[in-house]
Amino acid sequence: MIKFYLVFLINFIFIHQSYANNNCNKIYQNCFYNIPIELITYYKDISKYGSINISDVNLRNIPIIGSKNSFGIKKLNKHDKVEIKKVFFLKGNTYVKLKLLNINQFENINNYRFSKWYLVSHDGEDGFVFADYINESKTILNYQRYRHIDSVDWRNNKVELQKNIEIIIIKNEISNSYELKGYAWHHSSGFYEITENLNIDFMDKKIFSNGKLKLFLFDEDEIYIESNIEIFNGIYKKY
Repeated sequence: MIKFYLVFLINFIFIHQSYANNNCNKIYQNCFYNIPIELITYYKDISKYGSINISDVNLRNIPIIGSKNSFGIKKLNKHDKVEIKKVFFLKGNTYVKLKLLNINQFENINNYRFSKWYLVSHDGEDGFVFADYINESKTILNYQRYRHIDSVDWRNNKVELQKNIEIIIIKNEISNSYELKGYAWHHSSGFYEITENLNIDFMDKKIFSNGKLKLFLFDEDEIYIESNIEIFNGIYKKY
């Protein structure tokens, strides 16, 4: 009898700890991105942004509605911006028997109509939101490449000493900012690389700065940069 109660107590503690843990790999037998594999019919990596379209939406640890192991990490409000990392299509309106980890017990779940979920990030926290509660942004990221007017194109000029400065500008719609990556090669001083995040100067929507670098957007095809690294200063043309 004592042995029976001891086994029961150990199992109870294990189950309770499993339910309290938000890590799918510590609850169910097989998981992928914090989702039981038995639920997944298809998934895809994406890089988009969107906004919540209703109030009081749960950012969930696991995209399962009727499970003891599923809970809301936090509430999202209408118009909150989120980064969409992945989309998952799960088995909807079907009962699925999920094996618990290291124990001969199962959990029967049914997601009903909730079959398409996004893995999203909000203020540094990742979680799942039912797809119907998110409107995807039409314009997500703009990638632009520019070359400094003093650069030497080695494909057309193999005589002049080489100097090449290029930048890539990535527009981040969710934070209303730009990420600038710069690469420079000079025949006498070698290789330089910079990465800067540039916030909008509200005095002028065409000027972006962060204290180390200023980006002047003259028009779509030409920009000007002022940098504390001299080689990156000057006019660039889009290519």
